[in-house]
Amino acid sequence: MKESLRKTILLTACMLMIIIKGFSQRQVYPFVELFQLDSLSRTAGIAKHFGMLYYEFLLLVEEKLVDADSSTQRFIRNFERVFARFYIEACQAAVAGKEIPLPAWRAYFKDSSLLPVQYYLLGANAHLNGGLAEAIAHSYGAEEWPVIKKKYYLFNSCLNETYRFVHAEAVRTSSRAKLLHLLTLSLDRLAGNFYLYKWRKRQMRLTEYYYTDQVKYRRLLEKVNRKKEKIDRLVMTQF
Repeated sequence: MKESLRKTILLTACMLMIIIKGFSQRQVYPFVELFQLDSLSRTAGIAKHFGMLYYEFLLLVEEKLVDADSSTQRFIRNFERVFARFYIEACQAAVAGKEIPLPAWRAYFKDSSLLPVQYYLLGANAHLNGGLAEAIAHSYGAEEWPVIKKKYYLFNSCLNETYRFVHAEAVRTSSRAKLLHLLTLSLDRLAGNFYLYKWRKRQMRLTEYYYTDQVKYRRLLEKVNRKKEKIDRLVMTQF
C-alpha cells in the first residue's frame, strides 16, 4: 500500500512538473508583439480570430528558428515585429473608435457578425496582399534585401500548415465551402495552395520593385490593392 501510494505521489509530481514547465514555456515571448498577439487571441472581440491564427503561425516560425543562426533569428524576428504591429495597431485603433491607420486592415473590422473563418481569410488577405512588401521595406535597408530574401524559405511550411487549418475550418463551418470541396473532389484545397504561393511570389516581386524601381512598385501595388479589395468582397459575401 505504501509503495503504491509512493508511486502515485511520484507520478502526480511528475505530471505537475510537466504542466508547469509547459505553462512557463508558453509565457516566454521572444518579442513583445508575440505577447500582444497572444493577449488579443484571448479577448472577446473579433480581433481574437486573426490574433489567434497569427499567434499560432508565429509559434510555428519560432520552431523553425530554434536551429537557425543568430543572424537569421535577428532578421526574421525584426521583420515579424514590424509586420505584427500593423495588425496590433489596427486592433488598438478599432477598440478606440479611431480610423485604422493601414487601409489594408479596414475591411477586417467592418462587420462584427462574420464567421471566424471569414476573419481568418480577411486577415490573411490583409496580411499577404496588404502589407507584406511595406513590412519588409520598413524592416531592412536596400543593401540587406539580397541576403534577407534568401531566408524567407522559413515561412513556407509555416504558411502551408496554417492554410491547411484555415481550409479545414472553412469546410467544417461553411456550407458553401463544404459543397465546393465536395464538388471539386478536394481540388479547391490545391487551388488555395497555388494562390498562396502566387501571392507570396508577387509580394517578393513587389518588394524587389520597392528597392529598385518605384514606378513599377506603384503600378504593381495598385494592381495588388484592387485584387485584395475583390477578395475581401468575396470573403464577406460568399460564405
